[in-house]
Amino acid sequence: MKNIYKVMTTAALMGMLVGGTAWGAVEAAGSAGAKVQTANSAVAQASAAKADSVTQNGITLTVSKALYDGNYVSLTLQRSGKGYTGGITDGKFNEATQKYERPKGAIEKIEMFIDGKSIYEFGGGGLGERPSLGWGPPSTPDTLEVKMVDPSWIGSDGMTSPAFPDKFKLTAKITLKGVDQPYTFDFSLQKNAENLQALKPNLTKKRGDYSVTLSKLNATSTSTRIQLIEKGLKKGEHSHILYEVVDDQGNLLDQKSGLGTDEKNKNGDMYTDYVFSPPAKEAKSITIRAFEPDFVPDNPDDPSSPGIYKTDSNGETIKNYIKELEMTVNIK
Repeated sequence: MKNIYKVMTTAALMGMLVGGTAWGAVEAAGSAGAKVQTANSAVAQASAAKADSVTQNGITLTVSKALYDGNYVSLTLQRSGKGYTGGITDGKFNEATQKYERPKGAIEKIEMFIDGKSIYEFGGGGLGERPSLGWGPPSTPDTLEVKMVDPSWIGSDGMTSPAFPDKFKLTAKITLKGVDQPYTFDFSLQKNAENLQALKPNLTKKRGDYSVTLSKLNATSTSTRIQLIEKGLKKGEHSHILYEVVDDQGNLLDQKSGLGTDEKNKNGDMYTDYVFSPPAKEAKSITIRAFEPDFVPDNPDDPSSPGIYKTDSNGETIKNYIKELEMTVNIK
């Protein structure tokens, strides 16, 4: 089995473990690295597409914003109209039927195509080779950001899958519960890496046999992307160490995407690609903080079996920070 894991926010998924690969929570160098590239915003043309709407069965779905900033693709969906009975991502598992049930108007499926090719074919088709696709939780019951990240930062040089082209046609097909046909949208996207700071810090921190290296960092006006390389793990083992990012203004950056695998390099090291929201405009540095969450074991008879995350009285994940793995990087 390939050892691949997605790292998601606690609001989206609370500590579910799948097949030895961790699905966990990240809300995530002295100074290191020199700037290796700064994009000229006059050259990097805007890629935000005009709003596009489709109405079916009385329900209108609008893509109010479509953007590719070099780190990730973002589609902002807005739902309106009548006839739907719950939030755009609502649903629950029915124990009696053993099926996941969604109310009318909730998203059932999202399909993405790059220049007419499904993302499941892009880069080779494997989970660590194709773009990652995610969404939720919604900012309002009817507003949602859909996020897609290319697989080019998953793995060592020569073993990575391709990045998105600088310019491509994006097709999104979105199926809502109770609507027979998918809502189809087509956009021509061009990379807009405004105010790009592309860094190669190569900053490493250690705790015992475990080490983590901040290898790459791209900061734009719309997102922050980091590549972390974990070493010192046994084959197929996950550290259960998670990461969050704060800027020097005290803002905790929202996580948009996270995917890691140990299958894309010769040494079996874990390569993880995170995308976060951008730091504040006035921020001059960001800090990457490592922590271990407390778990409630799935099996009470086996305390070593990870389960859901423990939370405090405010419902927040309990985080045990690891100071020796903390990294701060200048971005200006």
